Amino acid sequence: MRALTSSFNQSANGSFPDNETASSIDELILSGPPWQSGRFLKSVLTELANDQDQRWLTLILSSDQASNTIKWLKSSGISRHRLQVLNPSMQSDPFKLTRQALASGTSHTVVSWINQLDSTALSELEMAARSGRCQGLAIRNRA
Repeated sequence: MRALTSSFNQSANGSFPDNETASSIDELILSGPPWQSGRFLKSVLTELANDQDQRWLTLILSSDQASNTIKWLKSSGISRHRLQVLNPSMQSDPFKLTRQALASGTSHTVVSWINQLDSTALSELEMAARSGRCQGLAIRNRA
């Protein structure tokens, strides 16, 4: 887990260091939906939810798994004090919502379920994360 969360480290005063790794997008591939990959994902989200940064931990759910994921989050024990859950409608684009959340600067980390992420899309998310001075975690299920 240390390798996965290393890019989320901040300096002692809670601010990001001024370097290229200050804002980045990491990817996580799960073998199934969140409620079936619970232990690992729960530990990552718990660490992020307990971050000392006063901004939000924002989760952007995929519309096809939102209901079960919300049930899992409620039963997981993850702190919801600074947790913001966005559930895109069938008409909205999770990628665009993720890009906007990253760029807004209101979140320390944006976790999003994005199934397709090519190099161009990843570059767009990286730029948005740098603009918002936050981290991103793109989660997808193994095909």
